[in-house]
Amino acid sequence: MKGLKVEGVTPDARVVTNANGGQQSDTAYAFHLVDWDAFLAVAKRLKYGLERGYERDNWKKIPAEEHFNHMLIHAIAAMAEDPTDDHLGAMMCRAMMFYSTLKQEQERRNYEKSLEKLGI
Repeated sequence: MKGLKVEGVTPDARVVTNANGGQQSDTAYAFHLVDWDAFLAVAKRLKYGLERGYERDNWKKIPAEEHFNHMLIHAIAAMAEDPTDDHLGAMMCRAMMFYSTLKQEQERRNYEKSLEKLGI
């Protein structure tokens, strides 16, 4: 988690007042709205991958496009009610992988463009 940027967690965050008059820092997040079953499904699927023999963070070696493909395959299998796998869990996990890898790929491309502009 080193290097993870958590937005809005700073001493100068805007102060908000709730309905009871309580004041606290504003937040960019609403974890109380997260579906915890879906969240747990991602973690369960990641553990399943470790048990299958995939090394930790193996998914980071796979391009976003391939995660997207597998995510859609599992979504279609889930909608078809295919009972052979936890397709919803797999879809959620691949969605997380797709998000993370696409974000990394885009940041890398932007960094490379910045270097090109500087002539480096």
